Amino acid sequence: MKFKFTFLIFAVAAVAIFFMRQENFVPRTALDIYQHFTDNTEADAIPGLTTETALEIQKHVVYALSENWGGIAGYKAAITNPDIQQKMGIEQPLLGIFLNKMLLESPAVINISAATHPFAEADLLVRIKDSAINNAKTDQEILASIDQVIPFIEVPDRLFSTDKPLTADMLMAINTGARYGVMGEPIPMELIENLNLCQVGIVYEEDRSHLKTGACSSLMGNPVNVIRWLRDRLLALNYPLKPGAYLSLGSLTSPVPIKKGRLTAIYTGLGNQQHVSVSVLFK
Repeated sequence: MKFKFTFLIFAVAAVAIFFMRQENFVPRTALDIYQHFTDNTEADAIPGLTTETALEIQKHVVYALSENWGGIAGYKAAITNPDIQQKMGIEQPLLGIFLNKMLLESPAVINISAATHPFAEADLLVRIKDSAINNAKTDQEILASIDQVIPFIEVPDRLFSTDKPLTADMLMAINTGARYGVMGEPIPMELIENLNLCQVGIVYEEDRSHLKTGACSSLMGNPVNVIRWLRDRLLALNYPLKPGAYLSLGSLTSPVPIKKGRLTAIYTGLGNQQHVSVSVLFK
């Protein structure tokens, strides 16, 4: 009888320790990611991560970063390419959050040492005009709630080792790699006849290296589809969009390696100018 009672005590204690460890896993892992982000050091892989836990870690990381990086400036859709989604075992993009100090104005200067494993992508940014977008039904109604389209170079940070596969849950835990984004001159939405027709090329100016090209039609078939997905995803999380919020619609090009020099993205099909550009100098 005494043996059974002692065994029961140990069993209860083991269960309690397990749940305590699980309960502490989220804040402990978020703090670890925050420290690596702040120190620009490589984070260790996170074994046994689930989607629900990754979302909770992301919330904690963003909250911790907001003390020095400012409040929420906008949101991003990561992994909009269906082929990459399939490889990562997901069926939709991942939601990321941009804080105020992550967004820089072109021409920006970024020190390469200010990130762990950075890379660059030509992207597209839009700004919310009014909260009517939260109730918009048609594509036209959604686009009517946008007041600016902005050429955009995102500079994400993988943070984890490049030698090992990156899972979707690990990417979510690090806030989809959000680190920096460089904004070009905004273009009034009313000047754009068809957002789906824009094209972009991105290249280092000095030696014309790492030329990548892309089209806005690659963004889930049409940029408005990404806007709708972001709106719906945020509403599902009880975060309705507010006027002035920025939405990053996803990568238009394959990743560009970071090296010293000026990287410029040139867009056509946006507004009444022949082309518009955005650039960043890596030092």
